[in-house]
Amino acid sequence: MIDHVIKAIALSLDNGEKVYVGLNSIPAILGAFMARDFYGKTIRILGVAEADNPSEIKITPSTGNPFYVNETPILPTVESFDLAQKGKLDVMFLGPAQIDEETNVNLSVIGDYSKPKVRLPGGAATAYILPLVKKAILWNLKHSKSTLVKRVDFVTGSAKFSTNKVIVVTDLGVLEYSREDKKWYVKYVYPWSNFAKIVENTAFQVYNAIQGVIDVNEEEKNFITKLDPDDLRSSLEY
Repeated sequence: MIDHVIKAIALSLDNGEKVYVGLNSIPAILGAFMARDFYGKTIRILGVAEADNPSEIKITPSTGNPFYVNETPILPTVESFDLAQKGKLDVMFLGPAQIDEETNVNLSVIGDYSKPKVRLPGGAATAYILPLVKKAILWNLKHSKSTLVKRVDFVTGSAKFSTNKVIVVTDLGVLEYSREDKKWYVKYVYPWSNFAKIVENTAFQVYNAIQGVIDVNEEEKNFITKLDPDDLRSSLEY
């Protein structure tokens, strides 16, 4: 499953984009490298490890680990945030616990904020960058009515008042938000999913605009495995 999500992320990136990867974002960093080095897209990969478009990586438990890259120029985080402020940061990834129909995201708490059922890691720069970046790619590997909710329990950040593009990549498919319609459209599914299954597992209304089925061939799987030989990505499936 995880390799299909990685490929879906790679396909969501476009030529010429500056792509920022945050903490603990293994699917995002693998998807970015797949887009650049497998599909040949001319993207520039930036991130919290402060590497500026590294030529290669070794996946570690945290994508914030400065030792996961070698011999690469450095771009301090403050400079990346400055790009966002100037409207020059094209893509940012987030892995929210909840996403709602208005593009609000929750990385803070599940339940009431004063007495939460679960306390999450927090949003870091989510509130700042989410409305500024040109394209937000949100990923969640547990697509259900508890994660794609009518209204998030806590608004860590929002693209509601922005004009940017918002894409959600899950273990069931790829959704994209339409600013014009204020609706979520299903754009891609996987071999094990379909529109009906996504409707069944989403708390808000979604609409069918499916363009195809994303599958992973042996060459693509081998490329991903080469970047992640210890298979750390699979730990996210459980």
